[in-house]
Amino acid sequence: MKPLIPLDLHERSEHNQSKPKLMFFGDPHGDLDPVIAAVERFQPEAIVLLGDIQTRRPLHIELGPILDLTEAYWIPGNHDTDSDADYDNLWGSELVTRNLHGRIVEIAGYKVAGLGGIFRSKIWDPRRPTKEAAFQSSEAMRRTMKREERWRDGISRKHRSSIFPDDYQQLLRGGPADILVTHEAPSAHPHGWQAINELAEALGVQLVVHGHHHQNIDYLAEGLMTAAAPFRAFGVDMGSHLGWPLDPQKETASFALAQDLPSLATQVFGAAAQAWLNKPHRLFNGRTPAAFAAEGGSEKVRSMLIAIQHGGVV
Repeated sequence: MKPLIPLDLHERSEHNQSKPKLMFFGDPHGDLDPVIAAVERFQPEAIVLLGDIQTRRPLHIELGPILDLTEAYWIPGNHDTDSDADYDNLWGSELVTRNLHGRIVEIAGYKVAGLGGIFRSKIWDPRRPTKEAAFQSSEAMRRTMKREERWRDGISRKHRSSIFPDDYQQLLRGGPADILVTHEAPSAHPHGWQAINELAEALGVQLVVHGHHHQNIDYLAEGLMTAAAPFRAFGVDMGSHLGWPLDPQKETASFALAQDLPSLATQVFGAAAQAWLNKPHRLFNGRTPAAFAAEGGSEKVRSMLIAIQHGGVV
């Protein structure tokens, strides 16, 4: 059995994340400053940008200040094909070979699989079998298009960030992997996809990390997945990051600290416990109590629950 991968959300203490091996960054949307600052601070072995990068200059230029500190990888998001500039600054960058979409690459000692872009029903609705997809591959789509309909003699720019069945199948053929990075979310997210779960399980990954929805989500801590799930999943917000700390014992302890909270919340709220844990609260800086606890604030959440239980003021 593979060892449990210890993880940490960016808002946890610097003590618990002194030098992660690998960091995942949520959708930059043109602002790479948080990426540069985090790499300079933590100096990970490698980073992965989770799509919607929309860099204003070629990516290798934007990340120039840190390319001697870390290895940079990326997957595309749906907005990375919004304009010619968005596209060219990624696919025309010197870091084009670091695009993980449809590939499995060994990074910082782990096999990382990448699935960029989004599902678009005009191409493939993943709730349906792949054989029912309108197009199996981008080349199959290109062959149906008139020359004047093509963009740079290929498919439209927009659909260069669409997921085709062949992209998905290519990853399945290339497995196994340790980590799956995607732009789309797994099914635990309200707008996620079972196809992401199925891919993760088929590859045998322990970890799924995604962007796209602009939320920091620890699916286990927020009760959206159980510890019995075959993999652990995180969503990463724009301007945020998820990293591996070097001290797994402290990481394990921090997650264990919050495991009594669902039981305590049930004592206080009964059947409404999960709804309370997953509802943003002003006293937790607009975060959900579950997320706030998972990010190091479990004592504050516990104190609030005890106060409510005993009729105290919070």
